[in-house]
Amino acid sequence: MSSDTFSICSKCLGNDKHIKMIKQVDGEECRQCTRPFTIYRWGNRTASTSLQKTIICLTCARARNCCQSCLLDINYGIPTDLRDTALKMAGLEPLSQAPNPTNREVKAIIADKLEKKFKTEDTNRTKEILSKLAEKLNMTSTTTESENKSLSDAPIDVGKLAKKLPFSNSLDSTKYSTMTSFFIFGFPSDLPRTMISKLASEYGKLKSSDIDYESRCGYITFEDKQSANSFAESINENGLNTNKTTAGLVIIENNPMRVCFGKQRPLPRTTNDKKKLNGVVTKVMKQLTEKDKKSSSQGTPPTQYKALQDDYEE
Repeated sequence: MSSDTFSICSKCLGNDKHIKMIKQVDGEECRQCTRPFTIYRWGNRTASTSLQKTIICLTCARARNCCQSCLLDINYGIPTDLRDTALKMAGLEPLSQAPNPTNREVKAIIADKLEKKFKTEDTNRTKEILSKLAEKLNMTSTTTESENKSLSDAPIDVGKLAKKLPFSNSLDSTKYSTMTSFFIFGFPSDLPRTMISKLASEYGKLKSSDIDYESRCGYITFEDKQSANSFAESINENGLNTNKTTAGLVIIENNPMRVCFGKQRPLPRTTNDKKKLNGVVTKVMKQLTEKDKKSSSQGTPPTQYKALQDDYEE
């Protein structure tokens, strides 16, 4: 839903007719242009047990015609890079109006200029292409869900599942010589949905991604072993991992999470089961933090581990 104050898609807002929003003026820096912007937080029972929030400013969202929370196209719910590529292939202008410089000052200047412009051409031809693209993506998703319906509907014993999940695996590529899939867990339920895939995609093309934000765990799979090994090595050698026999620690936007090689297994489908698994994840994260502290011969920076402890105190 676009307005004069925010641009948030209907999926992120949820199905509730009455939504209570918390407004915080200049609450954070925009992740795109680095300027302070007004944050909106709200509850969405269908998407997360925690509050969702806007992560980029209204200017950057309008410049990219995307949702301020999930960063997908505001009208069609598809990735903006895929959308713009499809339009270019059709000989039409992409909807994104802003370049992506790395310099903070340049980003802010460009955003100031865009704030005065907000004119996006949305021709009938553009609408037709994007509608077909969104429909195709939705059909693919529906087909996948239909193929897995019997698996999704089957009852899952969360206790037994938790014992089978690869919480105790590591990132040792020699030990998992043929595996290209990773088990990821411990991230916050309000982490932007593109962050994990974006991190992994820097090391190679992903074959699949199955992330459950309510359970706070999931899987990603690379298309080839070389990419998987590069991803594993980058986390193992990022300076945060003192214990190479456990799942590796990685931090995205100040949010800690764990990564290890792991064979994909079905995750819970009901809200109650997801909450149970969420509790298991919290306990494992705390246990791994304690193990890392004990295994470090030189000690870990107190501030880093204090932050991790605060996140997983029950």
